[in-house]
Amino acid sequence: MSGGHGVGGSNPPSPNSVPDYCMISSTEAGMRGMKMTNHLIYRTLSRSLYYTLAAALVVSLLVSCPKSKDNNVIAGDKLWESIAMSSDGSKLAAVVEYGHLYTSADGGATWIDRSNADNSAIAGDKSWQSITMSSDGSRLAAVAEYSHLYTSSDGGTTWIDRSNADNSAIAGDKSWQSIAMSSDGSKIAAVTGFEHLYTSSDAGETWIDRSTLNPAIEGNKWWFSVTMSSDGSKIAAVADFDHFYTSSDAGETWTRSRVTDSVITEVVFWQSVAMSSDGSKIAVVPYDGRLYTSSDEGNTWTNHSTFDSVIAGNKNWSSITMSADGSRLVAVEEYGHLYTSGDGGVTWIDRSIRDSSIRGDKRWKSMAMSSDGLTIFAGLYGDHLYISRNGGVDWTDLSE
Repeated sequence: MSGGHGVGGSNPPSPNSVPDYCMISSTEAGMRGMKMTNHLIYRTLSRSLYYTLAAALVVSLLVSCPKSKDNNVIAGDKLWESIAMSSDGSKLAAVVEYGHLYTSADGGATWIDRSNADNSAIAGDKSWQSITMSSDGSRLAAVAEYSHLYTSSDGGTTWIDRSNADNSAIAGDKSWQSIAMSSDGSKIAAVTGFEHLYTSSDAGETWIDRSTLNPAIEGNKWWFSVTMSSDGSKIAAVADFDHFYTSSDAGETWTRSRVTDSVITEVVFWQSVAMSSDGSKIAVVPYDGRLYTSSDEGNTWTNHSTFDSVIAGNKNWSSITMSADGSRLVAVEEYGHLYTSGDGGVTWIDRSIRDSSIRGDKRWKSMAMSSDGLTIFAGLYGDHLYISRNGGVDWTDLSE
């Protein structure tokens, strides 16, 4: 089960995507350039300056975007940052950056805003970055940037703040970026920006800081996406402007892999990584780069952006996900299109030129797919949530 999110690009948003007061300010653009237009400038900031600006961000950018209309609590344009879905596609979860956490138990027909007074652990607006769930949707885990890590064991009804004193490895506010969970919810992997990679084998009760134990991933990295096999034994993670890393023993040891391709350097702006249920198949995408897949746990790779004209060349990829057996994939661009593959990435279809609901360039942010690959759940930043029940052929706007 994968988790992750994309980054901002250099193109302007569509005119009707989000009200002006919901757009990201210049303060955030300078401080969090990896998500906005100043993608390279961001990395010149010192760690101390970064967190100084981050503190200002928390105070100044908890904006009030449209919350709801009619009886749909997810209606209207929202800054959808990350989404998750159960293996059968019946249970959904989604988080809004500088907003709330929502769940659905009926495939998106109705939603519950979980960030209410009854859920004190996640009450109010948070800078949510990533959410994941178990195969049956009963267990969830979510992280908020410059904040904490939270888990639920009852489908999102109640939550526990795991970033407390008893969990010293993840205590306090951290720049959480991505989180992934095994099918039964017992194993969790989470990564932070400018910091470390952490794992838990008891559903979030206790945590191990893996970046202090293994030379391959030691030190502070801008971790951006993490994914996990169904049993949690295999983990893959990418660090932005860095490398691709894998573990085959639930995070005990790690190997740094290089995606060998003559047109890329050894370090790139990795954005999103996905893994099949058994961990043998992996797909990874960078920002301003190409789409790669591996069928041998990351030992060898295929560059699909060279051989398939639909996704040829460099694209500003933001998210990728795959079915349980790795045969079906969906990948999205930031300010671009949505693409699907039914043969493990060999050939692709541009769905954004076929269905009027998702036609044209959109700011795709996060994707989730059912085990069979037929149900696809998609979130757009500053826009709506969409779902397809036939592998991406037709789409329904859930936020109407």
